[in-house]
Amino acid sequence: MATLTLFCGLPGSGKTTLAKALEREGIGVRLCTDEWQTQLGHAHADDDFHGRLQRRLYLLALELLAKDVDVILEDGLWTRSERTEKRNDAQGVGARTHLHVFALGFEEVWNRLRQRNDELLHDAVSIDREELRTFWDIFQPPDEAELRAFDRVTIHRNTLVVGRVGIEPTTRGL
Repeated sequence: MATLTLFCGLPGSGKTTLAKALEREGIGVRLCTDEWQTQLGHAHADDDFHGRLQRRLYLLALELLAKDVDVILEDGLWTRSERTEKRNDAQGVGARTHLHVFALGFEEVWNRLRQRNDELLHDAVSIDREELRTFWDIFQPPDEAELRAFDRVTIHRNTLVVGRVGIEPTTRGL
C-alpha cells in the first residue's frame, strides 16, 4: 500500500529540508511545486501558473499512488480544507497518509526565514516579516480530531543547529 507524505507548515519551517532527506532515504517520489516552477522559468509571483502547476503535480501524485508508488508532496497545506482534500483523495486511491506538522512559534519561523533570506537556499524566495504575518494569520493548525484522521502523524518542534534543521519529532500511527 502506497503512502502519501504531506506537510503542514509555513515557509521556513523545515519542509524542504525534511522532504529532501526523506527522498534520499527512499521514502517516495518528491513533488515540489515551488521547485518545478523555478526550474520551468516562471517567477514565484506568477500565482496563476503556480496554481495550475500545483494542481497538475497533485494529479500526478494521485496517479503514482494508484500505481502503488509512495509520494512526498511538498506543499505547505496551510488550511484544513487542503489537508482534508489530500487525505480523502489518497484514501480514495487506496493509499495511506503520513502528515508532518511543523509546530513552531512565529519568532522561530521568522528567525529561520531571515537566515534563509540571507542564503536563499532551496530555490527559495525572500519573505519579509509582514508577509510572514499575513501567512501566519491565514494558517490553520490542525486540531486533535483532524490529526486522528491521518494514518500517521509526526509533530516537529525543530531547533536550528548550525544553519541546519535538527528534528525532534513525535510520531504516532502506523
